[in-house]
Amino acid sequence: MVNQQTAEFHETSGRFLAIAEREVGRIILDIHDGPVQNIFAALSQLYVVQRQMAQQADEPPEELERIRRSISLLENALNEIRTFMGTFRPPEFERRDLVSILEGLLIQHEELTGNPVDLQLDGELPTVELPVKISLYRILQEALSNAVRHGEADQHTVLLSRTTSALVMEVADNGRGFDVAAILHNPMAGHFGIDGMRERIGILGGHLDIASTPGHGTRIRVEVPVPL
Repeated sequence: MVNQQTAEFHETSGRFLAIAEREVGRIILDIHDGPVQNIFAALSQLYVVQRQMAQQADEPPEELERIRRSISLLENALNEIRTFMGTFRPPEFERRDLVSILEGLLIQHEELTGNPVDLQLDGELPTVELPVKISLYRILQEALSNAVRHGEADQHTVLLSRTTSALVMEVADNGRGFDVAAILHNPMAGHFGIDGMRERIGILGGHLDIASTPGHGTRIRVEVPVPL
């Protein structure tokens, strides 16, 4: 009875993960159709004003400088929003297999950061359900982001393998590392997204281990139960 309840819980939680990911997609679309279009329209009008003012010799140079700074701020905001949208847009989880999805994320990471990522596949990997794809994708995304933002890493290795009962993903970097215990016991540290990773993998009945030493990089190991 307990095992059945646990299985039902994981199944329900998995459906919620899929629903949440679709909601992220809807939000991204709303941002594109709303704020992004408005910022672009405002930029277009400022470009026109800037050209007109530049053609008028009697315009004060400080006014032109204000317009230039405003354009620069809006351009930066637009680029940041587009980067965010590209990062969090769901990558067709239903249609694509896990390896293809993760490869797309690694290519994106390399393009954004210039950091190489070595993807290694150990043996034949199982076909996994949608919630597993979503969770491993988001966990890998968070791990790579943390390695760059907090660990100042510039090299990453991702290994996918399987045991007799689980799919395993290991993510290692050459960053400066950190004291795992200190981070987990410091409420002001934000846990580097660790809580979110553990919640995602816990929903699937798996577990996550983090090994890190200051000055020696970080290794994250995720195990997700899969059918034999």
